[in-house]
Amino acid sequence: MKRTTSLSKSKLLISKSRIGYIFIAPFFIGFMLFVLIPLIQSLIFSFCDIKIVGGGYATPFRGIENYRYILLIDTGFRQRMINSILMTLRDSAVVVPFSFFAALVLSKEFKGRTLARAIFFLPVIVSTGALAALDKSGVMGMIMDRNTAQSLNTMEQTFSAQMFITSFLGSGLPDYLITFLTNATEGIYDIIVKSGIQIVIFIGGLNTISPALFESSDIEGAAAWVNFWKITFPIMGPYILLNSVYTIIDSFTNKANPIISKIQSDMNGLSGIGNATAAAWFYFLVIFLVLAVFFGFMSRRVFYYD
Repeated sequence: MKRTTSLSKSKLLISKSRIGYIFIAPFFIGFMLFVLIPLIQSLIFSFCDIKIVGGGYATPFRGIENYRYILLIDTGFRQRMINSILMTLRDSAVVVPFSFFAALVLSKEFKGRTLARAIFFLPVIVSTGALAALDKSGVMGMIMDRNTAQSLNTMEQTFSAQMFITSFLGSGLPDYLITFLTNATEGIYDIIVKSGIQIVIFIGGLNTISPALFESSDIEGAAAWVNFWKITFPIMGPYILLNSVYTIIDSFTNKANPIISKIQSDMNGLSGIGNATAAAWFYFLVIFLVLAVFFGFMSRRVFYYD
């Protein structure tokens, strides 16, 4: 009797496993055809010199010459790499705190909260799909006439974010801090666009905090500031880590990133495809290293509330 029962259980497990394999089969097939094979081919291309010939292309093997070129000869690649890392640091230092603050405000009960949440998330929807392909300057040119555009350009030249920061905070700030604040202020639209997903994740995390914790703290006479640093902030640690990793990846892979722009330009122009693929793989290793260091450093300092 026991043997029959064990056999029936094993058959049931095998049947469930087969059903599971059937469900994940489309993913594996798509991954093999559209991800794994192109990845392997691009890795091969990074060690070759791609030449367009009649009826296709030739791939004479060059070894590590493509990597040697981008690292030792092409000085522009190193400068673009530094700019990409600085861009990622700036985005992470601005987007994550802004998203956290916006989520704290939008998680409170007030009239029009749903509309306010939609307004913050709307740029994410607008910046995707066909609208993302439109140049913002081109759209503005269609909306405004030429005289209005010239007037706005004149205003932009006479008043800039750097002038405002210098006059408001004083000229005694270090140059690097003024540059950082200027770039963050001038890119406020991009910050809002990049913060939509993070705001949603933070709101979901805030909704998981039990109100009983705040009630107990209020009974003990704790102020709202204490509740934030002793309850809200520690419990939101995993969500801060998640959004930080997401923001780093999003910034590194953004089309405005100088490395991504250069790789796409070389690929589309069919010139230096071998160097472009080598740059892409080296860039991937840099992203992986940055994420590994960041995750290893932050994961030990995150409090997981059970």
